[in-house]
Amino acid sequence: MSKSTTYRLRFDQSASVLSMMLWYAGQDIPVLPIYGIVDGRCTCGRKDCESPGKHPISTLVPRGVKGATTKLKTIRKWHREYPNMNYAVATEGLTVIDCDSKEALASFRSCHRPPPTLTVKTARGFHFYFDGEMPSRNGAQHKLDVKSGKGAYVVGPGSRHVNGAIYAVWEDRPIAALPDNIASITKRDREREDEGDGGPIPKGMRNSTLTQFAGYLHSKGVPQHAVVATLKALNKDMAEKPLPDREVRKIARSVSRYPAKALPQMVPFSEIPEEKLEFLWYPYICLGTLGLLDGDPGDGKSQFTAWLCAHVSKGETLPNGEKLKPANCFLLNFEDLKGAVIKPRLMANGADLSRVFIQTVAFDLSKEMTDWLDGEIAEKQVRLVFIDPIQATMTGVDGNSNIQVREFMSRLGEIADRRRCAIICVRHFGKGPQEQAMKKGLGSTDFVGISRNQFGLVRRNDDVRGFILLHLKTNFEKGDAMLFTMGDADGRKGEQPKIAFDRFAEIDADEFLSGDPTLRGPQQDERQVAKDYLLEELADGRKEVGPLKRNAEARAISASTLDRARKALEIEPRREGKKWFWELPPE
Repeated sequence: MSKSTTYRLRFDQSASVLSMMLWYAGQDIPVLPIYGIVDGRCTCGRKDCESPGKHPISTLVPRGVKGATTKLKTIRKWHREYPNMNYAVATEGLTVIDCDSKEALASFRSCHRPPPTLTVKTARGFHFYFDGEMPSRNGAQHKLDVKSGKGAYVVGPGSRHVNGAIYAVWEDRPIAALPDNIASITKRDREREDEGDGGPIPKGMRNSTLTQFAGYLHSKGVPQHAVVATLKALNKDMAEKPLPDREVRKIARSVSRYPAKALPQMVPFSEIPEEKLEFLWYPYICLGTLGLLDGDPGDGKSQFTAWLCAHVSKGETLPNGEKLKPANCFLLNFEDLKGAVIKPRLMANGADLSRVFIQTVAFDLSKEMTDWLDGEIAEKQVRLVFIDPIQATMTGVDGNSNIQVREFMSRLGEIADRRRCAIICVRHFGKGPQEQAMKKGLGSTDFVGISRNQFGLVRRNDDVRGFILLHLKTNFEKGDAMLFTMGDADGRKGEQPKIAFDRFAEIDADEFLSGDPTLRGPQQDERQVAKDYLLEELADGRKEVGPLKRNAEARAISASTLDRARKALEIEPRREGKKWFWELPPE
């Protein structure tokens, strides 16, 4: 029996700091040494340090930021003397916008639409780097600072914050030129051409109020110059402290970038053109629509998404369907490991990996990020999108609220319709029994109401390893249930099972899913498979839990089955540092 290999990775912050300092120097951007953080305290040694991990090491740079350099020899010397140091990036010739909260970030992106540029994740927000200078100003907006020009600096990526967080490169992009609209952030009220006498619009609501008025006028088809004139008059007469005219013009320009939403009209059907439905997979997936895929954890939902993306990417014939043209897919997965799990699944099913895309980082589908997703789908001409699971993108949205869910899902439905693609949202089944199978999924019924197709995925109950795909709801034509099989895979070699279509079957979904969910769970023979797996893997001693679970999943052993087997074998989890281990009890 071969022994499995455990790999342990350790983040070397000291090495990261040095490499990033050398990188900035290579871009001709000066850096300087600042005190680091060890055991939650600033290495300057002062108990009452007011700027822990953020102020210059005076013995190395007595003149502070004026001592910043791009000389590699000096940088390496600093690092040898203070291996636990943080470092700072001098902003001479640069501008860095420091958004220190989610609200500041949302406001900055919404109002100023920054172009793609080098972006650093800080402890509480983001640093946006731009080529060019503007006046520095702390508190330029609420929780937003501007660092620019001589005498200013920002903490660089790789450094450690006093709360333990590591500053990290978030978007590795070339540093963009400073746009004019961002350069206007620090323009002061002295540029105001006209002063008003004060009005009912308070200072904190000027931008949002004027933006709402601008949006209304734009939707009515009012030209931009007329929108500007109207906003100027409103700002002067109604604002408690009027904005500068430059800001008013910026609001009008920003709103005018978006296509005006046409107001509804009532027309007879004699004027409605006929449309033909276009199916990606008849009768299951119609292009231009939003769908759902529901199921219990570990039963194969993510395996199915990889199988379907593989077929679409290769342009293969789907069961009972026509041969497809190869097409691009988005497999947005927020739970599984990209390189260790998802990619091997795609490879096992013969995917064209150049046509299947996944996100680099997790994100919420806010209004702004939905617009971003729309643009990515359009740019890459995507035909199929999976979001697995959809709840991972719904921060701030009450999944049990019909109103909030409908608003959220409607935005995705509009993208699917506009881009003529199919978007399928993945959910988990709830635990409680339901009379109708379509209501088994977690959350509001409006998930189902707004979706054009809904699928339920359940484990096969005929002693064949695999799953059943049930067509629970459709606005077009209902298809038969489909049975799939899962092939064998050696998790120790990083393999994932190949999925294969077996046959169609007539199954009453309501009846099949109406019983106690626990009765549809792992049978005793499946738990025995899991027990045998643990006995084999742990025969040589303890193993880290993460790789054990990933290898089990590759063998189609669900996490819940594995945990039942662990308890049956009386294996007690043990924690060392931040990692958990399993070990067989002594005989």
